Amino acid sequence: MRNPHARARGALKDPKPLGWKVESENKDYFAALAEKSGYSAAAFFDLMIETLELDERGVPTWVPQSDSKEGQLPIDKP
Repeated sequence: MRNPHARARGALKDPKPLGWKVESENKDYFAALAEKSGYSAAAFFDLMIETLELDERGVPTWVPQSDSKEGQLPIDKP
């Protein structure tokens, strides 16, 4: 029986390998989440990116907002 979440052969338009080095524990956790969800790690990554919720900055909603004045010295008013 075929996995309902499996991609058909040749379904990728422009496949690229991910050449990033990540923490082994995080990679294993990601693969486990994918498996529990019924996806390969690659298909799970694509699904995650395609459904990622972005905020008004255009970044994922879970990324902390930085203070725009961070790194600036305070200006004293006379």
